[in-house]
Amino acid sequence: MTHRVVLVGMPASGKSTVGRILARRMRRPFVDIDDLVAQRLGISVPDFIDARGERAFRDEESQAVREALSVPDAVIATGGGTVLDPMNRWLLWEDSTVAWLDVPPDRIVRRLAADPVPRPTFQPYRRETMARTLAERTFAYRSADVRIEASGTPASVARELTGRVGPRMSGRRLFDADVPRNHPVGPATTRLVMGVDHLADAHLEGFAIVDRRLAKVAPDVLAALSSQEMMHVASGERAKRLRSVERILEALSHAGVERGTALIAVGGGTIGDLVGTAAALFARGLPLIHVPITWLAQADSAIGGKVGVDLGRAKNAAGAFWPPVAIFSELAALRTLPLASRRDGMAECIKTAMIGDPVLWRLLEDRGAAALRRDEASRYAIIERSARLKLDVCRQDPFETGVRRTLNLGHTIGHALEIESGYRLKHGAAVALGMRAVAAISLGRGADPELASRQDHLLGSLGYRLRHQFDDAVVRSAMQRDKKRHKGRQRWILPMEIGRVIEADDVSEAELGKALGAIRV
Repeated sequence: MTHRVVLVGMPASGKSTVGRILARRMRRPFVDIDDLVAQRLGISVPDFIDARGERAFRDEESQAVREALSVPDAVIATGGGTVLDPMNRWLLWEDSTVAWLDVPPDRIVRRLAADPVPRPTFQPYRRETMARTLAERTFAYRSADVRIEASGTPASVARELTGRVGPRMSGRRLFDADVPRNHPVGPATTRLVMGVDHLADAHLEGFAIVDRRLAKVAPDVLAALSSQEMMHVASGERAKRLRSVERILEALSHAGVERGTALIAVGGGTIGDLVGTAAALFARGLPLIHVPITWLAQADSAIGGKVGVDLGRAKNAAGAFWPPVAIFSELAALRTLPLASRRDGMAECIKTAMIGDPVLWRLLEDRGAAALRRDEASRYAIIERSARLKLDVCRQDPFETGVRRTLNLGHTIGHALEIESGYRLKHGAAVALGMRAVAAISLGRGADPELASRQDHLLGSLGYRLRHQFDDAVVRSAMQRDKKRHKGRQRWILPMEIGRVIEADDVSEAELGKALGAIRV
């Protein structure tokens, strides 16, 4: 099997110089992705970006990554920002040992200042600028297999690396970050890790509450948790009730679980909600760890700290803000999910793209169908981009007082459709219908005239139903119980163009009728 060595790190961290020395020591070919990009462009990077834009530059860089990976057993030096693209990271991390050359920001500034080749993107060179850039990229760098303090000479760094690179024995992390937890009780940050076959290295400790179907749908995950005390529970929206929370609380009490013991939620979105609610209540707050094994949970529901259960005909009506202390997303678990479950999760990614990520929308248009089937690189890229946008929104508004409400796009009518169906209609299918409905409202309010047709084309190409049979009166009644209402007025999130939405509370009966008519069989 081909085994590469990939060097990552900030500009001026020594990747190219160290890489050449390391390649000579290991008698391997050396490839510099920055050099490949320069050859492809034919002009300087700043001039290309000025002429074509950064998106076009990143596309060329991704092609250079594929060219570099075609060289067997190579030592590859990446550009400082190459690994920000999740697709690049998936490809570079596969069958490679990845080493992070870590250099403090002040030393990077000195190296840049001494370099005859200017870096316009970072000028003027300041420690604060480099520290901020490093913080923004650490989630990628920290997922490397090896971390080297690279302030020394290139020869000494290469010498240390020689003894530390070798074939990876276990899975791989692809994203590893500490993100703000935004809660006065407990730690200040949540650790979020996304990867493949990496749970054995997570060293989880606590009391695990797992989806009782886990042995069937994700046996490897169950094996990784074999050392945990464990309780099996039913999943699904119909099980997401207070009586299920009570059973968990009684089991924890019977087991003598102490305050400080982590509660580990293993499953999809409903398991996360159930266990999160129990964690918030037992002993006035147990540390919560999410191990999401569904697309929906990894891209959306495990992130943000909202936990809750359903009451009668009101979804998520009882709950709390109780953010996890850690999230370990296992991408390998998605391989065993049925297509319908993958599609259910992808709907939240489509929603996220519409809210604020046109690049993700393009990725869904180009590679969404392949991601639903077997293209794991595309699948991972879609999930990560969705998760990162939600992280950013929750960082700005942890308690849903402003911008976080945009994440409810498609959910107002979507939740009502779920309730009307007795939860036989899948959440993702309901959200897709809800997005179509509000697009009909937006069209009369100055939205991009092509928005609805682009959305329909994407949804149709990915296998979503564009219309559904439902009882209009029951749907309207369910909307009256929606928790997003304020002073008797329904809050709506309306899409105006790909990547931009607005909030409104003045949707008329005529507009609502038009919205429901757009999705009714």
